[in-house]
Amino acid sequence: MFYRVFLAILSVCSLSWAAEESGSQQSAFVAQSFLDAHCVSCHDGDSPEAGLSLSRASGDFEKPATVQLWQRVLEQIELGAMPPRNEPRPARADQRELSRYIVEQLARVGQRSTIGFKRRSPTYGNRLDHERLFDGSETSPAYSAARLWRLGPQAYDQVVEKLGPGVRHATAIHQPFMLDETRGTIADFAAQQFADAATLQLLMMNCETIAKYQTTGIKRREQGELHIERRTPVEFQSIVDASDPVAVEQIQAAVQYEFNQLLGRSPTKQEQTEYVDLFRRSAAIAGNVEALQTTLMAMMLQPEAIYRLEIGFGDREADGRRKLSPYELAFAIAYALTDDGPDQVRIPDVADRAGQDPDHSPNLLELAEAGKLSTSDDVERVVLAFLNAKTMAVADYRMFRDDHRIGNKRVLRFFREFFGYHHAPKVFKDAKRIGNDDQFHTERLVNDADQFVMHIFDQDQDVLRELLTSNKYFVAYLGSLEKIAEDLHYIKTNVNDQGFEFNSAYVRRAEQAGRHPIPIESASVRNYVQFYNLDPLKWDYPTQQPFPLPKRQRAGILMHPAWLIAWSGNFDNDPIRRGKWIREHLLADTIPDVPITVNAVVPEDHHRTLRDRLEVTRADSCWKCHQKMNPLGLAFEGFDDFGRHRDQEMLGEMLTIFTDRHQQAKFAAADQTGELIASGDAEIDGPVESALELVERLASSRRVQQSFVRHAFRFWMGRNETFADSPTLIAAEKAYAENGGSMKSLIASLLSSDSFIYRK
Repeated sequence: MFYRVFLAILSVCSLSWAAEESGSQQSAFVAQSFLDAHCVSCHDGDSPEAGLSLSRASGDFEKPATVQLWQRVLEQIELGAMPPRNEPRPARADQRELSRYIVEQLARVGQRSTIGFKRRSPTYGNRLDHERLFDGSETSPAYSAARLWRLGPQAYDQVVEKLGPGVRHATAIHQPFMLDETRGTIADFAAQQFADAATLQLLMMNCETIAKYQTTGIKRREQGELHIERRTPVEFQSIVDASDPVAVEQIQAAVQYEFNQLLGRSPTKQEQTEYVDLFRRSAAIAGNVEALQTTLMAMMLQPEAIYRLEIGFGDREADGRRKLSPYELAFAIAYALTDDGPDQVRIPDVADRAGQDPDHSPNLLELAEAGKLSTSDDVERVVLAFLNAKTMAVADYRMFRDDHRIGNKRVLRFFREFFGYHHAPKVFKDAKRIGNDDQFHTERLVNDADQFVMHIFDQDQDVLRELLTSNKYFVAYLGSLEKIAEDLHYIKTNVNDQGFEFNSAYVRRAEQAGRHPIPIESASVRNYVQFYNLDPLKWDYPTQQPFPLPKRQRAGILMHPAWLIAWSGNFDNDPIRRGKWIREHLLADTIPDVPITVNAVVPEDHHRTLRDRLEVTRADSCWKCHQKMNPLGLAFEGFDDFGRHRDQEMLGEMLTIFTDRHQQAKFAAADQTGELIASGDAEIDGPVESALELVERLASSRRVQQSFVRHAFRFWMGRNETFADSPTLIAAEKAYAENGGSMKSLIASLLSSDSFIYRK
């Protein structure tokens, strides 16, 4: 009997193995047929394209060379990059079949696809076929993968401040959640943020510090005297003072308080039981105080306090997707719009606009609990209400203010990360060239650029076009006439200031001449206005801003001194990086990394113009890539590396901001011509006379608008787009266009999309 059963099992297994091998052979045949039909015409012979021959692709995945070859094929298929768009496109089903075959064969030999890892990188987003994303051919429902998204550094700072107000002034609190803020790159991608061992160590140190601050206090010595700094809630104080065993109600009250502060919600019955039990066990060993501190640390280290949980606990759809629950949505929206938890983010309603106290508006958690955060329409309504309520009306740029009270700080962070202008202070400029106050110069330029982009956002009409073409700028603006008057009063009356006599005399001279003085307390710092080609001694400061600068000199953020400095070198302009930024951020194109064998150095012969020195990039091995960058960046040679407009380029000397040093210098006409090549939008391609013409063309391009939408998607979704996100991108661009170039509508569309709301 056993023998017959064994034979029966063996025969079934043999049939199964035979079927599996037959299926594998069939898939291999399909794969080779795909290559023969769509690939080998270019990837064959002695000189195949990209050095990749596919005419006799091996199916032996045990060989490393075979694995490497199929990884390259899979990458091109998954990105929609091959076959080229001028060749017949294979059926989507065939592409999926080929991808499935490669992935299965890789898994069989213990390998994973490299494209899966690359797709997580912010620098890899543009590799996806742009036309396919916006042509409407992708109709499958969108979603994001279920994930944990670690808090960003700004959000963590808010958590610390909420748990221990003032703790940073009492002792050191470490920042465990650093981001790689590369110029022009979205920093906060969910897949790249996790709490590793070093992060957890810093978190534990911080949690211990906060727990002491909330209970017994932190000892601090100041001017020889010992101080104890603490903020002990009444719920904790009764436990700290108790000498006898603590009643369960007291422990529950402490847990309830910390949960509300930390997560904006009450603990579940199970959580209450677990933390009460932890306190009891700890108290039996170390006493009430240390038991309370241990319990507080445990609450601060739970995953929900460190990560945004985006699993999808809502209803399951027939296609396998699950909605974020209202509670998950409250957190997701809160951190998409702010750095605060959902219990702190209040959403204005109609009553608020009628004059009621906005503090009485419901917060996101209250909306979730009331069933008003369930549908896409709910989310869109909430997002628009929040964005419209936060404006630059309360911005404060007076002296010695670090918090400028800018509304919609997350929007500002997007603009900074997209354009990269906030890196201007990080670009080294020798003190002999820019003066000892270079940090003040560049930081004020960044402040000006912040006001420029956020003012355009507040206006919310043709936002991208205005960002690229408006000549109305902010320079040394403090936020209002009242704030300007306050700073001028300070300059006139603060006799203890080291430069009081000199600065107050400057104010008197300007006012006597009928000019408004610049409300900056230092003569050397007032000099920063010359980066806009303004004379700090003769300029009549406009108290109503923004104000127009000459149209023949400047237009938009790409001609703002902050952007020009951020995308310059230490001692000269950088047309290559400027062109690369335009190519990648506005044209959704890609530029390969510099080969490791190439010594990419521009000759430092300052007797020649920079354009002349860049002729080395026209070598055959270089120009294939540089033709996409140089002609774009060279259009900005009408500006020097301090962001000043110029008609002539100085030769033979190291340029400084001190014009009196260059009276004997030689000059050549600044060649500002450039060219748009292979932009993806044939209507804007061709030569340009200057950066002014370049940005006008870019601002008129549908492709540029779509590229902007793609980068906004990455920022607010925390990941790169996929083909499944095509409906989300199309809807976002449509919302932007149909609402008059409204970025608020664009953001609301993204945050109410299936890509944001659904998980799988």
